[in-house]
Amino acid sequence: MNATKRKFNALLNGIGNKSTTTLASKEVNNDQVDLTTADNTDSQAKKRRISSSTSIPARISSSLTRPRTMATIVHKKSASVAHPATSTEPPKYAPWDRVEFLKRLKSFSNLTDWTPKPARVNEVEWAKRGWVCQKSERVRCCLCNVEILVKLNRKEVDGKEEPVYVAQNIEDALVDKYVELIVTSHDENCLWRKRGCDDSIFKLPLNHAPTTIETLRERYNELLERSQTLPYPFNMRNPEGFDLELVLSYLPPGFFNPPQVAEQMSNAPIEVNKVAFLMALFGWQGHTHERLGPQLGSVSCHACFRVLGLWIFKSKEVNDAGEEVAGAVIDRLDVVKQHRDYCPWQNQASQNGKKPAKTSTSSMAGWEIVLRVLKNDHHLRTAKDVQGGKARSPGTASEVVPAELDDDDVRSIRDEKDKERWARLRRVKSLFETKNKRRSTTSKAAGS
Repeated sequence: MNATKRKFNALLNGIGNKSTTTLASKEVNNDQVDLTTADNTDSQAKKRRISSSTSIPARISSSLTRPRTMATIVHKKSASVAHPATSTEPPKYAPWDRVEFLKRLKSFSNLTDWTPKPARVNEVEWAKRGWVCQKSERVRCCLCNVEILVKLNRKEVDGKEEPVYVAQNIEDALVDKYVELIVTSHDENCLWRKRGCDDSIFKLPLNHAPTTIETLRERYNELLERSQTLPYPFNMRNPEGFDLELVLSYLPPGFFNPPQVAEQMSNAPIEVNKVAFLMALFGWQGHTHERLGPQLGSVSCHACFRVLGLWIFKSKEVNDAGEEVAGAVIDRLDVVKQHRDYCPWQNQASQNGKKPAKTSTSSMAGWEIVLRVLKNDHHLRTAKDVQGGKARSPGTASEVVPAELDDDDVRSIRDEKDKERWARLRRVKSLFETKNKRRSTTSKAAGS
């Protein structure tokens, strides 16, 4: 009832105000339309924002994924071009590689893993055929992985190995069998079965005089760092007829100077550690443990991997006058005999091969070749000084002493001079070749 009255009063009030009501209603409707449109616009914008917010990560992820994959591929390609893929694993079959041969030989250096064997089946023969030492007298091929237990005159007693004295003919038969097994124990398709290292694989690279002198200097500097632990001069034993003072006179000027001042102080007197030089001359150098680093109380040979504790050979007590009061554990350090028997520093067959070509050094061990290199280098330098007209004291020119040189020395000196001449000719030729190449490239560029 009240609602009906309100409607009736509204009709009465609206009589004569139709246009106003219409306009007002239109304005209200327009406002509603505008609000609706604005709401629709806002909702559409929100939808766009929502859709765009959901699609942007997808686009970003897709856009990032594709270029990143391509970039990775391009990077890998460029890396492969700039740095060719090299395997960190050393080659398993390289009978020509002396470095790999020495690595295999070094695996036999631990006396707890490998005891000395007769020369025909020693560690050198096994390493030449690709074998490395495992533990407890066991060897393994680095290519076909066959393993052999090598025991000649030893057996286990209560878990410990003890020597067994057998007849000589039985031991010789065992050696013959192992000589055969060094080859035949490989798999049939193993390359080490077909060919091993040559006899010259053990040869020390001593032919190039500058390199030989530089490596001698490096060994001396390593031993000089151990000057406090080196034996005394009277603890050393040299080969018969060896003259250390004469060898020192063969050295080039500035040999004992530190590298940084070798040029500025070439004529300055330097105190020479003769024990360090003597050991360096015969192939010894500072010992560096694989895990513990440099060992100042030890030296080693990098050819036969013999390690010497210097305290064994150094006198326990010396008085103020330099005389021995208490002797060393081992009376003398023999710089040659302390190498292993097969070491090329003392074994001429290991240095030159079993059937070497006849040369001036084919019958020399490594240390003898170093002496020959130093002597020839000294005579070459002296001859150049004389030819250059440098001022010398009377009689110095005659001290070149060509009469002391035998035919082999003269031949080796002549070969050194020929090598120097050819080297200079090759350098001059290379200069002309580079100039011709530049001219040809410029002419081609101008013609194009």
